[in-house]
Amino acid sequence: MAARKRLGDILLERGLITSEQLMQALAEQQVSGDRLGNVVIKLGYATPEAIADALSEHLGYPRVNLARLQLVPEIIHLVPEELLKTNDILPLHIENNILTVAMTDPLNILIIDELQKITGMPINPVIATADEIRTALTRIQDLAATARKVFAEYIYDEEESKGEDVESQYLGDAPGVRLANLIVEQAVREHASDIHLEPQEDELQVRFRVDGILRKVMTIPRKLSSDVQSRFKVMANLDITERRRPQDGRIQYRVDDSDVDIRVSTLPTINGEKIVARIFSRAHGLLSIPELGFSEHTTSRLLQLLRLSQGMILVTGPTGSGKTTTLYSFLSHLNTVEKNIITIEDPVEYQLQGINQVQINPKVHLSFAAGLRSILRQDPDIIMIGEIRDTETAEIAVRSALTGHLVLSTLHTNNTTATIARLMDMRIEPYLISSTVAAIISQRLVRRICPECKQEVPLTDPVVIQFIKNLNLPVPKTVWKGSGCGLCNQTGYLGRTAIEEVLILNKELRQAIADRVSEDQLRKMAVATGMITLQENAVLKLTSGLTTTDEIVRTVYSVDEQEALG
Repeated sequence: MAARKRLGDILLERGLITSEQLMQALAEQQVSGDRLGNVVIKLGYATPEAIADALSEHLGYPRVNLARLQLVPEIIHLVPEELLKTNDILPLHIENNILTVAMTDPLNILIIDELQKITGMPINPVIATADEIRTALTRIQDLAATARKVFAEYIYDEEESKGEDVESQYLGDAPGVRLANLIVEQAVREHASDIHLEPQEDELQVRFRVDGILRKVMTIPRKLSSDVQSRFKVMANLDITERRRPQDGRIQYRVDDSDVDIRVSTLPTINGEKIVARIFSRAHGLLSIPELGFSEHTTSRLLQLLRLSQGMILVTGPTGSGKTTTLYSFLSHLNTVEKNIITIEDPVEYQLQGINQVQINPKVHLSFAAGLRSILRQDPDIIMIGEIRDTETAEIAVRSALTGHLVLSTLHTNNTTATIARLMDMRIEPYLISSTVAAIISQRLVRRICPECKQEVPLTDPVVIQFIKNLNLPVPKTVWKGSGCGLCNQTGYLGRTAIEEVLILNKELRQAIADRVSEDQLRKMAVATGMITLQENAVLKLTSGLTTTDEIVRTVYSVDEQEALG
């Protein structure tokens, strides 16, 4: 059996250091007694990331991204904290009674043996840098552990609080303040899109939505829950004494040197106020059109459509399908100094430099319709309407598109052709629809398979097989799934991508709309002209290894299952 190569030899072979630098590092190691990797980094011969990547590639140990990892306190606590800090190691998860541990040096047999003795489990090393491990270890002063500490410290003294200003209880270092801040910070670090604070009979349930899926994070005792909720309301400049009607507000927060905008909505329920906080991270920025996840063909067609000087482009889908993200990507693409772009939104979700954004305000009678009338007097080139909700807004949007403006907006409909029917329901004349609507995009978001734990598996789901057959598409023998790893928090998924259906109105389709053909007939005509349906696009994403059968069933199988299944 060949002896394992030492770290110095690996770095030398990879060209990360020279022979002279290796000799100097070994000499320094003799003096300091430090590990060779640390010495090489201190001497400036190689970066921690370069060493980690080289070790991973050469030895075949996975390189993990700890930034997205949901750490499990119970597993971390299997190993004494001092041992973790002195050796830059971090237990991640247990599978089949094997403990996966992030390490800077997977060749450190001594620490691996020590971990096996302490835990009684075989060790599966994965690679991360020391800074990554230390940052993650700091973060593991986790939500639940900190919450327990807050619960233990929390003493509600009614007599003491009587003389205080109400809002002062929700400022500074009060337990409810610390816990609320911690919830926000944890959500941002886990790339959650929403925080849900849901009052139950005896407790407050906290859930995060990550990659479109809600998961329970913790529960807060009833006696502390009102303080946490009030803290959110204070940060959002809401009336903390008002609990009988819904309220909306906004928070600007800073986490790890990154600014985030948080939109807060309250809703009275039988058990108290439910609060949902939607997170918009400025650090991630807006996606470009190619980054949305659409097919190359769709992306090319969209870029052509956005060259139009007038007409209406509509983006449709249910709540949480990425409609607003798509619209903002369009605006970013269109945003030049030569164009006057005005938006009217409820609320303004991203603030865009160089674009005039209007927030509707019912208190001063600034509705979508009222705002649009004023916008038309502002010499706009492009108008973005956050959502067409009523007939009046639809009528003004159509008129705007008729009078030489490019109008972008959203509707809540299941597919592209259903959007035509919805506009007719809003009493928009068919000839006006056919004259103004240039294209309709219907979209959904599906979770992407994690690239680190992606594996090929046989396609055995009879529902999916029949679904594909009824679309007259070839049924693959195998598909892909994620087995779960440290990078994806054992979910098998990492991030989301879009599936889409794009209807571009040609002469025949415009005439059909003007003639009031049925939605079913219009859809058949659209498919005949080359439109790829949501279902077909989803199957293409499946067969290309981007998503799973479960995601297909979750998102598009229910769009119109009868359509697909005959």
